[in-house]
Amino acid sequence: MLRYVNLILCVVLIIPSTVFAGPGRTGAQILNLGGGARARALGDAFSAMSGDVTTSLWNPSGLAVLPESNLRSGEMGAQASMFYTDYSGPFGEAGEGLYYTFLSGAFPLGGIGTVGATLQLQGQGTIAVTSDSPDVIRQESLGTNMALTLSYADAITDSLAAGINGKMIRMVLGRETGASYAVDMGVQYLLPFRPVPTTIGLVIQNVGPGISFIDENQADPLPRMLRIGTSMSLYQDRYNHLRFVTGISAYIDKLTEDDTVLDADLERLNAERSESDMLTREQLLSERGVGFRAFEWRHLQKNLGLEYWLGNILALRVGYKSEPGINLPDWTDSITYGIGVKVYLFNIDLTYGPRFGPLQERLIEATGIIAF
Repeated sequence: MLRYVNLILCVVLIIPSTVFAGPGRTGAQILNLGGGARARALGDAFSAMSGDVTTSLWNPSGLAVLPESNLRSGEMGAQASMFYTDYSGPFGEAGEGLYYTFLSGAFPLGGIGTVGATLQLQGQGTIAVTSDSPDVIRQESLGTNMALTLSYADAITDSLAAGINGKMIRMVLGRETGASYAVDMGVQYLLPFRPVPTTIGLVIQNVGPGISFIDENQADPLPRMLRIGTSMSLYQDRYNHLRFVTGISAYIDKLTEDDTVLDADLERLNAERSESDMLTREQLLSERGVGFRAFEWRHLQKNLGLEYWLGNILALRVGYKSEPGINLPDWTDSITYGIGVKVYLFNIDLTYGPRFGPLQERLIEATGIIAF
């Protein structure tokens, strides 16, 4: 596992030369959908969480501390999770067939780590096929996007865990298909804070070649991302546990900005500006988050979450998520909240939010924890 830590550190040293990935600049958006009602309820602040099978979608090192099975003590080993989101409601008839779902499983191997697998599916709905008249001849499916992830994680020391994902991606665009692969690398470190146990998580996701459908020279970069988060256990006794989680994420899609493209964009943007109001090269680089500017506050996704467990049976959760470049009219559109119920081998988590106008997206996850 030490080789994974060294590899992650090498990649981190390269990060300052990366570029912010704005909307529409990357392909394979299925990799951005994350998953898990628990994570959604906590505002997607999940990169420092552990012991949950869905952490493979946020930081694979979180799988390292899945407990080994022990029915007498109530500790469960292997975990399986199913998540489903139906997007048809908010979009009416146009949303028929729009959904996102994943199946995930993880199995601890004792002293040699934990293995896992996750299958993500994204239904893109249907389109009405017509001829010269507006009469609909048939409804044609737009296809289903897919990503298969294989995970491995292990605890290097009592305080440090590391994990790695390998991904196979298949995207559909009409009758064309594109494929690619990617790697995630993550670590989690438990700080030596006795009064408030705090874990720091760091992960780099979706490192791999771009995805193309027809011409490899026009491949879309994968939605690469750097996540950093914390998980703090604020209070815990026999019947109560209060946890506060945070996260920031930077979207990174390429190492440099093409000088020719940058100069052409500057000329176009300044064509109708007065001389005193012209954009400089530095301003445009900052606007696009090129290099170290990708870590400017305005380019970061911000995540906060609070989770309260009562007797390890009932969980109440609330979260806040702010996306770069998205200015929502109502700040409550960034609020998520949900509940979780644990009954013997099963967790059932419900999450509500965000809103689509007057409608509310409902995310439902059922998690079964199986002991062997």
